[in-house]
Amino acid sequence: MSPSRTAAIEADLQEWLCQELAARLEIPGGRIDPAEPMSAYGLDSLRAVAVLTEVEEHVGFEIDSDVLWDHPTVADLARYLAARMDRPEP
Repeated sequence: MSPSRTAAIEADLQEWLCQELAARLEIPGGRIDPAEPMSAYGLDSLRAVAVLTEVEEHVGFEIDSDVLWDHPTVADLARYLAARMDRPEP
């Protein structure tokens, strides 16, 4: 995948993640700052599991449950997912 293609996927994921997070936390989507930790919006472990399930369905592969805590912002998570989508399957 080209760097511009990866950046486009990252931007799309970031937008989708903001909307998904806002829906799960019942706050307006435009109020999610991709650089702010998701926990600042009230993401707890129970809601994180629901978000993780939606993310897995969206990207089409399983994600370790620690990923949301290792990548605490929407921007970090989108970057991680886009990079992972760019890797060839083993």
